[in-house]
Amino acid sequence: MCRLESDGIVAATVPRSRDRLEQQRREGSRTSYVSVDGTGREATRNRVLGAAYEVFAEVGIDAATVEAICAQAHFSRGAFYSNFASKDDLFLELIEKVTNDRMRRAAGFVHAFGDASAAAPMPADPADVVRAIADMATEDRTGVLLMAEVRIRAMRDPAIAEAYRTFKERTLAQIADILGLALRAYGLSPRIASATLARIVLETWETASIAAVIAGEDTAGISALVAARTAEIGLLFADEDGGG
Repeated sequence: MCRLESDGIVAATVPRSRDRLEQQRREGSRTSYVSVDGTGREATRNRVLGAAYEVFAEVGIDAATVEAICAQAHFSRGAFYSNFASKDDLFLELIEKVTNDRMRRAAGFVHAFGDASAAAPMPADPADVVRAIADMATEDRTGVLLMAEVRIRAMRDPAIAEAYRTFKERTLAQIADILGLALRAYGLSPRIASATLARIVLETWETASIAAVIAGEDTAGISALVAARTAEIGLLFADEDGGG
């Protein structure tokens, strides 16, 4: 479908399921960090990022056009290029922010363990902590689709591949820190190097999320599968401190 903009530009609109969009509105987007708060340039930038989040996930990065992103954000091409040098520039910033937001949620949960003022008591079972961390770090369907597009683009484009490797290394470091906090809170220690454990956890999140989306699961289903697979890892790789 196309729409004729007031400046004469024909902008492709993104075909989307009404039921899926309605479900997203009811559930909220787990990974859509973008807010339209702020004024002027900040609000414009956030709206463009939010529109790109949906467009990239639904039609793919290569098929997505600046016109489609602008149509989704209800802005002109001028607003786009006053904030981003190119589609790739927008794409890289979007992925970094989504990834960082995901890790901040999980890290905030773990740090609450040491906060005496935390309202909720620490779960009695370490597996519950692992499941809670996985739940906070799991993307919804749109987020899973977006990250799949990122990996495909990284395999084809050396420049994107370099950027992807950089923020994946940062993500792995964040996961290692989060897991370390959670394990120490329960007096547990990993049987393998923390970097190796973080890589296994991240790869488990990714493969479980993809499997859930392919199976047609909703956000709750994706989260449940990722949490279950992550909890299994905890059983395999953690010993009590001082244990044999």
